[in-house]
Amino acid sequence: AEPNDDVEALFTYNDAMKHYIERYKFGKDVALAEVFRSDIYEALRNRRETIVAVPLHRERLHERTFSQVHCLLEAAHIPYANILKKVVHDQQSKKTLAERQNNKNRFLLQGEICIQGQEFIIVDDIYTTGATVGEIKNILLSHGATKVSSFVLAKVKSNKNYLV
Repeated sequence: AEPNDDVEALFTYNDAMKHYIERYKFGKDVALAEVFRSDIYEALRNRRETIVAVPLHRERLHERTFSQVHCLLEAAHIPYANILKKVVHDQQSKKTLAERQNNKNRFLLQGEICIQGQEFIIVDDIYTTGATVGEIKNILLSHGATKVSSFVLAKVKSNKNYLV
C-alpha cells in the first residue's frame, strides 16, 4: 500500500501537538494519555473493525516504560488486538523522508494468527510519511484482511514539513 493521505486524524500535527507528544512520549508523562481520552473514545467506540495498535519494539518499550498508542487506547477504554510485533529497533523521528519511505520488514504478525476475511483499523499517534501505516497495511492485506484503514491522533499536513 502506498502512503494514505485520507487517513483519519483527530488533529493536525502543529507546534502544540508536537509539544504534547514530546512530553507524552519522550518526557514519559503517561498522565497525558487522559487528555484526548474522550475524543479517541468518540472516534473509535462504534468501529466494527478490529483495532490494531502500532507496537513498540521491546527495547524501546523498556526505554520508554510504556507504549504510547496502547496507553491512548486504554485511557479511552477502547479494546484493541495485539497481533503485531515490531522486530526492528529503530526510531522514525531520527530518519529522513527517504529513509522512512524505504523502511521495510519492521513488523511481523505475532504467531499463527488467522486474519483472513477480517477488517482492521491501524491506530498510531502520529502520521508523518505514512511508512508505518503503509507497511502494516501491506502485512494485513497480504495475510488475507479484506479492509485496512487507519486512525491517528495527529497528522502532518504535508510531507514536505514532516520532521518531528
